[in-house]
Amino acid sequence: MASHVVNSIGLILGMMGVILIFVWGPPQPNFDESVGLAIEEATVLVDGTKVADIIAEQKRLKRRHEIRSRAGLGLIFVGFLVQLLGVWV
Repeated sequence: MASHVVNSIGLILGMMGVILIFVWGPPQPNFDESVGLAIEEATVLVDGTKVADIIAEQKRLKRRHEIRSRAGLGLIFVGFLVQLLGVWV
């Protein structure tokens, strides 16, 4: 009975990890071959926002994406470990 419960917990953890990976997949390398124009960070745009604020927001979103994708991979790994434990219990 205990092995069924442990295996079920492992499967649930794995499924949660897969959902996180599906929504926030691991970051991919940038193979962009074009060259963009750069705007200085102190530049204020027409709507009043600073380029530095936009850059900070993008860094924050990138970090959040990275954390969630790694959490998904971690849940999958832990789920497999729990299932392996359930087999040997």
